Amino acid sequence: MDYQGNNLNDFFQTNGHLVLKSVDNNYKLRSFTEKEIKHITKRYSTLLGSGSFGDVYKGRLDDQRPVAVKRYKNGTNKEEFAKEVIVHSQINHKNVVKLLGCCIEENAIMIVMEFICNGNLYNILHCGNADGPIPFHLHKRLDIAIESAEALSCMHSMYSPVLHGDIKPANILLDGKYLPKLSDFGIARLLSTDEAQRTKTVIGCIGYVDPLFCQSGILTTKSDVYSFGVVLLEMITRKKATDGATSLTQCFSEALGRGKKVRQLFDVEIANDKNIKLIEDIAKLAATCLRLDDKMRPTIVEVADRLRRIRKALPQRKSESSTGINNGLIRRGKAEDVPTISLDEMKKITRNFSNGALIGESSQGRVFFKVLKYGPEYAFKSSQEIDLKIEAISRLKHENVVQLLGYWVEGDKYVLAYEYASGGTLHDILHSEDGCDRGAMCELQSRSPTKHEHCRQGSETIATQRAM
Repeated sequence: MDYQGNNLNDFFQTNGHLVLKSVDNNYKLRSFTEKEIKHITKRYSTLLGSGSFGDVYKGRLDDQRPVAVKRYKNGTNKEEFAKEVIVHSQINHKNVVKLLGCCIEENAIMIVMEFICNGNLYNILHCGNADGPIPFHLHKRLDIAIESAEALSCMHSMYSPVLHGDIKPANILLDGKYLPKLSDFGIARLLSTDEAQRTKTVIGCIGYVDPLFCQSGILTTKSDVYSFGVVLLEMITRKKATDGATSLTQCFSEALGRGKKVRQLFDVEIANDKNIKLIEDIAKLAATCLRLDDKMRPTIVEVADRLRRIRKALPQRKSESSTGINNGLIRRGKAEDVPTISLDEMKKITRNFSNGALIGESSQGRVFFKVLKYGPEYAFKSSQEIDLKIEAISRLKHENVVQLLGYWVEGDKYVLAYEYASGGTLHDILHSEDGCDRGAMCELQSRSPTKHEHCRQGSETIATQRAM
């Protein structure tokens, strides 16, 4: 692409029109105006992150779907932006962040993507929380590794293979169920039929970039395999790829040369007698990915296959409690904008779910009442109905719908914290001995249709997402 014009719309018309038309037909890629983006993001009020490319903001579409808006700095190379949009739009996989649209107005270059709510793998591995490192079981690490490898396999196996070029934990996002989603296709490339591409400058992140690429300037699918090998090392050691002058790959190579000394690098949380052999198998797989001769490296398809075999050999665990990995991960909120509340706190404020705090009971569970010190009045619903859709409930944002304010989950047990509605129910009003005030009834009738219409719209959105 050699177009050097100043108008991005002209650029797309000249170079990407047919591709974008195809994308629009197949994936419904939407064109946003700058005015629409400002409305979606409430004038860029919620910053999610920043980078050399620009900033990422959280927004919400008119149908209430949360989105992430990547806003590029002024002076962004229009050709590179067009490549990112075109490449990203070609990928349709459950473990790849979905591109929803873009804004291509002058001095307002942005892309709109699905919002992934649980941060990224880097934060889980290296940031922790107030209680220390986030519990991270080997089962979950392998699940994330396998699905990430499968997404890369899909990209590498396309008719025009896609090379990601920047595989690292920070670009592996985690959704509401902690499934990985590959992101950031800013340096991704559509490869030609010889499955290699020469670049004039070295791209990628220090610690992850293929040393063979640094020497030759040639990118191949095996470059992604090398980077993925580094990610595997991080997942079993919980050490950063680079920490000052220290390189994880160098430490690993030196320990590997000393035989069993490599075990000293393994994360103590997972390196127990039951797992040690399997972790060594992962380390051996990582070593093959890191070979300097790229012809000796496995394909990402082979990497995914070996990881699945290791996962199958791993002893099965009981349902993970909220005190284990799910507590550490879910603490940032499985449901949209709804915090978790510890079971100890719920027991404390309801006096251990005593009958004195009980305000109702049904086949689905029991309801308790308490005023929290730091906030509004809450009603706690204790239930064992595993079919409760916390995420779906949290999406119903309307003044006439009782709001979910917090939750706790462990195995098949749930406790949900709702706002407390002090006026009782419509049933109580209709059938109480005191009768019903006519003015109150008129107010109820005038407001209820809006609520029902909102719920129908919300239900349609949820059903669509479930089908997808």
